[in-house]
Amino acid sequence: MRVRLYIPEAENGKEAAISKDQVRHLKVLRLKEGDKIGIYDGKGHEFETTYSGKVREGKALLEKTITPREEPKVKITLATAVPKGARMDILIEKVSEIGVSNIVPMICSRSVVEPKEAKERWRKIVIEACSQSERSIVPTISEPIKFADLLSTIKEYNHAFICHPTGLPLMKEYCECPSTLLIVGPEGDFTPAELDAAKEAGCTPVSLGPTILRTETAGIVAVAQIVALSQKLYKPA
Repeated sequence: MRVRLYIPEAENGKEAAISKDQVRHLKVLRLKEGDKIGIYDGKGHEFETTYSGKVREGKALLEKTITPREEPKVKITLATAVPKGARMDILIEKVSEIGVSNIVPMICSRSVVEPKEAKERWRKIVIEACSQSERSIVPTISEPIKFADLLSTIKEYNHAFICHPTGLPLMKEYCECPSTLLIVGPEGDFTPAELDAAKEAGCTPVSLGPTILRTETAGIVAVAQIVALSQKLYKPA
């Protein structure tokens, strides 16, 4: 696997500053003189540098531009209730690998966890996931939002889906659009009033399968299905 570093200020042909933590990481990997290192800015640009004494000092000349991996054809915003314990960390890691564009922590009537000061940790998880999966775009993490306030943003998206067992399976036609909002509720599910409000706002209920999924599993499955359909990786039954 190619070693990659996230440097937001990276520009081709210019020298980039490598943090002490990143230099330490490269030493742990026991890179050899001359090994190639990928540098990405999180905005879709990928560069390359060579491991050398200069890199060990925290500086890297970005020698050339590399064509980044293709991103999903649809920009996916995942608005999700926050599950207990470390399960939100797992959710954020996996959807970042799969191809989500934005993650919105959401507060519902039956939420068991209210998002607190975890955004810095989540941001680190997102960056590590993108480095590992070779994404060149780093997803954003929005400030926590109440369910009712989220519904007022529905018109900003081409399609908005609320994940619920009463819905129909996702269809390919829904996923061939520039932007999609996916809404995943808490372990105790949405209240009937919330579900009705979502439908009135323009959300389409969608089922993710025959079983009842945990919040973090539902988020991962929903993003994966949208990506697969938009990339035409599989055909729904």
